[in-house]
Amino acid sequence: MPKEAEANIVTPADQRRKQRSAAIVFGVFLVVVLAALAATVLLVNDGRNYKRMVREFGLEEYLLPAPRDLRVDRQRQVRPAGRYPSWLLRARLERKAVFENSVSFSSEERCDRLGEERNAAPEFRSTKDDWECLFFESFGTATEPASIFVQARGSLPDTLHSFRVKLSLIDPLVERAIADEAMATINRFGIPMTAETRSYLEDKISRREDFTSVLENYRLTFTREMMDDRRHNLLILPRPPKIACGEPALPSPDKWFRPIHRMPIGCLALTGPSKALPAS
Repeated sequence: MPKEAEANIVTPADQRRKQRSAAIVFGVFLVVVLAALAATVLLVNDGRNYKRMVREFGLEEYLLPAPRDLRVDRQRQVRPAGRYPSWLLRARLERKAVFENSVSFSSEERCDRLGEERNAAPEFRSTKDDWECLFFESFGTATEPASIFVQARGSLPDTLHSFRVKLSLIDPLVERAIADEAMATINRFGIPMTAETRSYLEDKISRREDFTSVLENYRLTFTREMMDDRRHNLLILPRPPKIACGEPALPSPDKWFRPIHRMPIGCLALTGPSKALPAS
C-alpha cells in the first residue's frame, strides 16, 4: 500500500480531537461575546448597573473605589460671566413686601365704615351671640337703578362668618362704578387681602366670570343669581384655623380642598420680659 494513502486515513480518535478543538473554540468565542455584552450593560451610564449589582451583593468595600476626601472650605462668591446681561443678574422682587400695623375695629365700627363718604348709611343689628350688617346703595338715574347690597354676618364680639355682596348690573353706564364699589366695600370693611388676591377678584368681577376659588384664608365665590346675567353674588367665607399649637392637623372633609403639599406650621410662644430674681 502506498504511503500517500496511509497518510489520508482519519481515525476515530482524530475526529474526536477535531470536534473537541472546535467546541473549545466556539465556547471561547461565546464566552467572549457574552462577556462583552455583560460589560456593555454594566458600564453604561457611568457604571450605574455595575454599582447597583455590587451594592445588591454587599461588596462595595471590595469592588467600588474608595470615595475621595471632600474638603469643606469657605463659600466663595463667583462673579458671573460677562456675557450675561446686567438686568438678568439684578436681584429684585415683583412687589415689595409691606408690613402694615392693622387697626382692630369692632363689628359695629366695621359696619359703620361701609357708609363713609357714601350717600347711604349701613344698618347694624346684634342679638345675644350674633351680629349682622346691611348696606345698600343705588347707582344711576334709570327707572330701575343699578345697585349694590352688602350683607355681613358673624358672631360677637367681632368674628366674621360671611361677607356677601350682591351686584345689580342693570345700567351699563355704571357697571364699572359698581365693580369698583364692590372692591371698596371689602377695603372699608377691613377684610385683609394681598394685592394679588384683590387684583384677581377685581378682574373676575369686571368680566362677570363665575368662579369659586380658595385664596389665602378665604373661599371666594362669584356666581349669577337665578341665571340672570344682570345680577351676581360675591360671597367671601373666611376659613379660620381650627388647630391649636401642638395638635395634629385634621383631614379636610372636602377632598377638593385638601392641600397637595404638607406644610408644618410652627407656634411662637410670646413671653414677656424676664423679671430679675430678687437678691437673696
